[in-house]
Amino acid sequence: MQAATHHCHTLPPYVYERESGAGSAPLQRTYRRREPEKSVLYSVVQEHLATCLAQAEERSGCATGYPAFIEREFRRYLDCGVLARGFARLRCPSCGFERLVGFSCKGRMCPSCWTRRAADTAAHLVDRVLPRVPYRQWVLSFPWELRFLLAVDRAFLSKMLRVMLKTLFSWEKERGRSLGLSDGHTGSVTFIQRFGSALNLNPHLHCLLPDGLFVPNRGRHLSFVPLPAPTQEELRTLLQRLVHRLATVARARLEQANSDESPDDEQQAVYNSAGEALRLPFGRRSSDSSWNELPTERLCANLDGFSLHAARRITAHDRDGLERLCRYGLRAPFSAERFQRLSDGNVVYLLKRPWPGPGGRTELVFEPTALLRRLAALIPAPYLNLVRYHGILHNRSRFRDQLPPPDVDLGRPAAIEPCEPSDPKKGDPGQSVPVRPRRLGWAQLLRRVLNVDALCCPKCATPMLVIAFITEPSVIQRILGHLNIPSSLQTIAPAQLPPQADFDFQQTTHQTDAELTPSALSQCSERSPPGQTLS
Repeated sequence: MQAATHHCHTLPPYVYERESGAGSAPLQRTYRRREPEKSVLYSVVQEHLATCLAQAEERSGCATGYPAFIEREFRRYLDCGVLARGFARLRCPSCGFERLVGFSCKGRMCPSCWTRRAADTAAHLVDRVLPRVPYRQWVLSFPWELRFLLAVDRAFLSKMLRVMLKTLFSWEKERGRSLGLSDGHTGSVTFIQRFGSALNLNPHLHCLLPDGLFVPNRGRHLSFVPLPAPTQEELRTLLQRLVHRLATVARARLEQANSDESPDDEQQAVYNSAGEALRLPFGRRSSDSSWNELPTERLCANLDGFSLHAARRITAHDRDGLERLCRYGLRAPFSAERFQRLSDGNVVYLLKRPWPGPGGRTELVFEPTALLRRLAALIPAPYLNLVRYHGILHNRSRFRDQLPPPDVDLGRPAAIEPCEPSDPKKGDPGQSVPVRPRRLGWAQLLRRVLNVDALCCPKCATPMLVIAFITEPSVIQRILGHLNIPSSLQTIAPAQLPPQADFDFQQTTHQTDAELTPSALSQCSERSPPGQTLS
């Protein structure tokens, strides 16, 4: 026994691997249906949505309240994943095991649907758009005075983004010309985030740029030349140039905002009724015109409230890391798992990491309607594109077709091929090239991101088949009743506004109509509820 034990300790780390990395791959987890109706956020929205909407109507001057898309997104979230609203029925053809999967809302308030869309977009960028080159993430944050306008005015946000990328592209090309690259080109994919980690309204930009330049050659594809990492002094010089140009655009927009007395944008009502979304629960960070250097981070600098961060870099062969970085830039504003309910009815939101400040706060406490007002301010307006393409990655760029495909390794000498008159879209005759679909299914994304196979039978590991999509209420109630699953639809609680002031009618209780003087009648009519008159 001792000899066998000693022999086991002398074995190599991996005795046998069918594929490279198979021994260290994570174990596949089983699929578990999401139950949103049991979450804290679902109960808060169900109980206080009507109250929040009614309060918004009272605060607005013309009793319009929130725009229609805000209420629509909240109501769609209440229907997402609920089996009583309909489901897909899956069955294993081997053992007969069945599974029910609820329908998704595909909205912009639901964190689950937002995460699914982020995973799909990240997979599309890695598989079909971004060449196999190193990338660097540039994050630009704006001062407090500009965040309100950036959140409301999408044209102003787009203009600030164009100025930022134009400055960054010219700076990259200047560095390339200093190395002898006279005809270098670059591009970017920008993820627009409108939120901070404390559920605050904080529009900022995550720009993903190749860490180098693409140059033309005699081959079919552009060749890539990496650039050295920027130094701290170069980053400061770049930020000074950025602040000068962005401040010029922002100053003109602020003057226009001061001259406009009545903005007619309907989304203005969101931020007028949820002004606390611009404030942090911990207070503002001090910012002045001097440099505010973060001592613990390299390639990060602040100036006049603007912050530029460029320390995150992904190597050319780290495609998994690139996909995780894209999912980070596309992530949802909040996580439903971090909400907790207190005994007094308030809601606690747990921060991912302690807040960098005195005390190191790790949680936020909100009154339910105040929480809904914050979440309403974070919902983007319809048709607001949060992913932007610029430079050679734009679909209208004349160099877009010359970019190497993501499956071409530019590190190999064979990547640059001589020009041939053949059509690159047609592959070799007799060889079928698999075409990746534009959007991946929900089961494929679960398997790719979480290593969960939702279509695998847990009993016999046979792929399950979708046999029906059920939306008929009578059939839904019959199936859910047989499985002892609640089939009743959850209704939204009525609005609970503060009670009105008590009216004192004792002075007029014992008076007849003949005894009422004109002054007393006018006082009674003022005290009467709206829409009612004295008889």
